[in-house]
Amino acid sequence: MNSSQTKWLVGLALALFGFIVVIEMRRPAGPPKSATNEPLVPQMRPSSVTRIEFTRSNVTFRADRTAGQWRITAPLAYPAHDLALNALLDVCSRLKPQLVIGSPQARSPADFGLSPPQATVLFLQGGAPVELRIGSRTPVNNQLYVQVAGTPHIAVTDVTLLELLPKTVDDWRDRRLLSLAGVKFDRLRIRTGTRDLVMQRDATNQLWRITQPAPDKRANSLLIEQLIRDLQAWPIQHFVTDDPKAELEAFGLQTPEAELAFGSGTNDLLVVQFGKSPTNQPDFVFARTPATTNVALVGRDRLDPLRAPVWDFSERRLLDALPGDAVDTIEVRGKETFTLRLQTNSTTNLVWIADDKLKTHTDPQLMQVFLANLVTLEAVELAKDVVTDFTPYGLAPATRSISLLKSTTNSLGSLTNKVVARMEFEERKPGAPFADRLFARRHDENSVYVVPRGDVERLAWALFQIQDRTVWNFTSNQVTTVTVEFDGRNRRLTRAPNGAWTDGAEQADAIKNLALEETMLRLGRLRAEQWTDLGMNRLPVLGISDTSHRVTIELAGTPARSNTVTFGFVPRGRNAWAAVTDPRSGLPLVFEFPRSLYYDYVVQYLGPPK
Repeated sequence: MNSSQTKWLVGLALALFGFIVVIEMRRPAGPPKSATNEPLVPQMRPSSVTRIEFTRSNVTFRADRTAGQWRITAPLAYPAHDLALNALLDVCSRLKPQLVIGSPQARSPADFGLSPPQATVLFLQGGAPVELRIGSRTPVNNQLYVQVAGTPHIAVTDVTLLELLPKTVDDWRDRRLLSLAGVKFDRLRIRTGTRDLVMQRDATNQLWRITQPAPDKRANSLLIEQLIRDLQAWPIQHFVTDDPKAELEAFGLQTPEAELAFGSGTNDLLVVQFGKSPTNQPDFVFARTPATTNVALVGRDRLDPLRAPVWDFSERRLLDALPGDAVDTIEVRGKETFTLRLQTNSTTNLVWIADDKLKTHTDPQLMQVFLANLVTLEAVELAKDVVTDFTPYGLAPATRSISLLKSTTNSLGSLTNKVVARMEFEERKPGAPFADRLFARRHDENSVYVVPRGDVERLAWALFQIQDRTVWNFTSNQVTTVTVEFDGRNRRLTRAPNGAWTDGAEQADAIKNLALEETMLRLGRLRAEQWTDLGMNRLPVLGISDTSHRVTIELAGTPARSNTVTFGFVPRGRNAWAAVTDPRSGLPLVFEFPRSLYYDYVVQYLGPPK
């Protein structure tokens, strides 16, 4: 090793020694503490904080919480964004240092951007303030120096805390155009141009009614409630100005183009006004809440539905939603006039019985469908608001009506029926103009509606349409004789008391005997898949005639009786048409015979004679 290289190494060693000495002289007596599991502000309880005050330079934002709601109180008064403030509270209460810098290194807070601090966040809880001072970023690792006022040490924490601090007061504002929390309103007013629409909510049933424009009418309560929910989610895109002396004409708000008001009685509790659109921004509109005097920019998409015609806000269903015990009698006047009464203690099962000689039971499923069709029947158009003469509409008097009644006891102690609702429909011939639509009205309104003919025809206008689908009920032990007729030919099967079957003169073997017993068992429980028609008119169309396949089952008893079913066409992939004698009218009652029962048993074992 030459002398020059030796001198170079000695010099390097001396320089390294000097660097170590300098570093050691600057190092504090105790090393910085490592990360700790203790929160930076252990005494802070988010639920107890009633004020948050943020200061940066000479600007201060303040929010106070009253009755669980945050409100900005400086530099302006405005509803606050609860989520943003609660998130800041939650993070600061959980904030844990990643590194703690103790004395004496922390004696120079200016080195950490803390004298003066870059910003401060003051939390007031129970009268005791907690101040968090925000310093500068660390040179490496993208961290942040913070200090709790009154403590000697400085903490290093994640820089993402800065993302929760407001850059402007708008970051703390409630971005909803309107909030109805705590607003006890029962009136909604929508003014658009010259149209003034007022809706009032009934205190008893909570249903909305349109009280203006006249006449008073039912409102679509479900739609109104959804509209109110949508309005509360209407976001503010931009806060334009908070100057109470701002020139409103520039925003089209001197004479607002539209106005939305929520009130109680005759008092407006919350009002929002709408002006014009900004230049080249037709999808937005200026809005103003007089209570806060601010002008904001909102999307027009939620304003346009408010300009809809009054009919769009009206209730289109002819029947209002009713409690389960509101009706116990239904009177139908149409192809047939009949009355249904709800059986005692059977509300949940919907057991309705006709008030006729036979006390005909209705089918629970068909009755459910009938009531569902009744409740969901909607008008497609309002023919006229106020009608004084219903004759031109075929409703004076109406030929078809359905009345819902409730049995009550009057002051004299007599049982009487109170009309809950009655719907009346015109009878229009199928070939008449606009035959696909019918006029209709309610008993308690002077308006005439237009309803789809198909929806009206789906209602039960004859009792057979909803009567119990049990065609008959017997056991195989009751059967004595079965006669099969087809095209003038007869086949006779007899059953002995011991269950032995004879087909003509031939004794049935064991397998055939079992098959015939099973067939009778199933036929004895025969239920129609669907009632189709009552009377003679459609029999030829359905293939039911005197020469059709007919099965007559003779039953033992006193007196002896017989059940006869006549079969018609069997459409491809569908049930067979069949007819029995209606016990009420003596007319043919047509129904859909179960397809599997027809092919697997009737055709197989009770087919025409060979």
